[in-house]
Amino acid sequence: MIYPSFLKKGDKIALTALSSGCKDSLDELKISVANLEKDYDVTLTNDVYGDEVVSDTKEIRAYEFNSLLNCDFKMIYIARGGDYLIETIPLIDYNKLKSNPVWVQGYSDPTSLLYVLTAKYDIATIYGLNGKGYDNQVLEPYQLVNLEYNKGNLIKQESYMDRNTISLKGDFDSEGVIIGGCIDVLKDLINTEYDNTKCFIEKYKDKNIIWYFDIFALSSLELMDTLILFKENGWFKYSNTFLFSSVMFPNMVDELSYIDAIKKVLDDDNYNIIFDANIGHIKPSFTIINGSLASVSFKNNKLILEQKLMEE
Repeated sequence: MIYPSFLKKGDKIALTALSSGCKDSLDELKISVANLEKDYDVTLTNDVYGDEVVSDTKEIRAYEFNSLLNCDFKMIYIARGGDYLIETIPLIDYNKLKSNPVWVQGYSDPTSLLYVLTAKYDIATIYGLNGKGYDNQVLEPYQLVNLEYNKGNLIKQESYMDRNTISLKGDFDSEGVIIGGCIDVLKDLINTEYDNTKCFIEKYKDKNIIWYFDIFALSSLELMDTLILFKENGWFKYSNTFLFSSVMFPNMVDELSYIDAIKKVLDDDNYNIIFDANIGHIKPSFTIINGSLASVSFKNNKLILEQKLMEE
C-alpha cells in the first residue's frame, strides 16, 4: 500500500470540484478555507466556484484535478459531493498519481475516485470531510480529529453519542484492511474496468478485509439488492466485519427494515455487523483511511476504531 506524505504546517493543499461546485454556499466555503489557511497554503481551482449541481464540464473538471498533480500539493480535497464525479473517472491521470502520490480526501460522491485509487492503484485515500466541510467558526471535535489524521496523528475514534450505534453480534474485536465508501456510489463501479476489488482483496486476504458502507439514499430493498450483488461478485470472500452508517434519507420498502435487509444477505453467525455507525453523511463522523490496517471493536455500547499504516 502506498501512503502519501502526511501534512506539515505550511504545505500546499488544494480544493477542486470534480462533481458539484459551491456557488450556493460561498459563505461556508469561505469559513472552511479560512480554517485550513491557519496551517496550510490553500489553492482553489476555478470549478470550486461552479454550479451546485455540476461545477463544469467533465473535461474541465478532470483538467482542473489533473493540473494539481503537476505541482507540489500534498493533499487534494474534493470540494463537495454531488452526482457527477463518476463521469470524470476515465479522464483522471492515474500515471501522474502513481508517480507522485498525494492524499485525496472527500466523502459521498468522491467515493468513486477514492475507491479506484485504493483498490486499483494501491494508493491510500481518506474518507473524511469534503473541502468545504470545515465550515464552523469553532471547529467541532470530529472536524479537529480529521485535521489531526491529515497530519498523521491517527487518533483512536469512539462512537459519538448522538445516535444508538448497535452491534448485531454483541461485543467483538476485529482487525483487517479497511475499505469502503458511500454504497450508493460503489454499486455503480461493480464489474466496470475500474472495479479491481477481487485483486485487492486477494492481495490483502491474509490480513482480513473490513468493509464500511455509508448509506445515503438507498431504500432498504435497494440496500439488500446491492449487498447481494457485492456478495455474489466475491467482494466479501475474506471479510467478517461490516460497518454500516446511519441512513441519510431512509425509505423502508415492504416493511423491510435496513437491519433486516442486511441480515438477509449477511446472515453468517461469524459476521460482526455494526449499524448506525458514525460514518459519512450524518455528522459527527469518523475519518477513515482506505488501505489502513484497522482495529475495530465494540464494547460498552461503543464502536471503537483505531488505524495504522501497514508495514511494507
